[in-house]
Amino acid sequence: MSYNLHLLYYKDYFNGLDFSYLADKEDAPNSVKKAIKEKNDALCKAGQLQPIPCPIGTTHTLQFKVLYPGLVTGVGIGHEAKIEGEFKLGMHFDWTHGMPVIYGSSVKGMLRAYFKDIFNPQTKKEEETDKFKVDIFGEDNKDKKKGYKNEKSIYDRDIFFDAVILKPDKKGRILCTDSITSHLKGPLKNPTPITFMKIAPGCTIEFRFKLVDSKIKFKDSDKTLVMKAEEKLEIFKTILETVGIGAKTNVGYGQLKAIK
Repeated sequence: MSYNLHLLYYKDYFNGLDFSYLADKEDAPNSVKKAIKEKNDALCKAGQLQPIPCPIGTTHTLQFKVLYPGLVTGVGIGHEAKIEGEFKLGMHFDWTHGMPVIYGSSVKGMLRAYFKDIFNPQTKKEEETDKFKVDIFGEDNKDKKKGYKNEKSIYDRDIFFDAVILKPDKKGRILCTDSITSHLKGPLKNPTPITFMKIAPGCTIEFRFKLVDSKIKFKDSDKTLVMKAEEKLEIFKTILETVGIGAKTNVGYGQLKAIK
């Protein structure tokens, strides 16, 4: 039987537990710890994957294998009741299917942040790069100050859909447990391990897009440059494989290997 993991994690995870011990600043009783372990096991057991179909309008996809130690997303969402063994960090889930996802807004933001580094070799002019970036991702305040604006209809723009898990790992899991050790109390005091949930290494993730050809023109010139949708996809692939995605990429999480 499959659960709606979003419902289990954010609605049912702490339901029915007796938290009276918190008022007396006592440790959680064994019954509470046992109940939390059962919830953790239910979230990370094999056979949970429910495939999410491609959104209407999808034109291009990229598939990657999640490398060790896994992928972390949604850690900024609070999820803690001071119980030993509980998952303390958040996770992004699809609302309808309850599956772990990387939100399209996160995909778009990450690709936008590194687009200039990948697309702009020394042979490219900065104006070209900025104009293509605005055409693909939209303008920010810096672009507005330069006079750049995306005037495309929303129906003609590139769209970045949620990235979803396509296949589980070799054990049939899509989620597994991990821990990080915090030394916030001081370098000479016992560290406090933080247990959390991550997308399991070995899973296959699919990034989905609606991409169109981009054309940019220049003032006081008849010059027009074109970037084909396939060129954009190749740039996105390079960024994702080079940088990774999600939280804690600086310590190895979120690294991807493209699947041909």
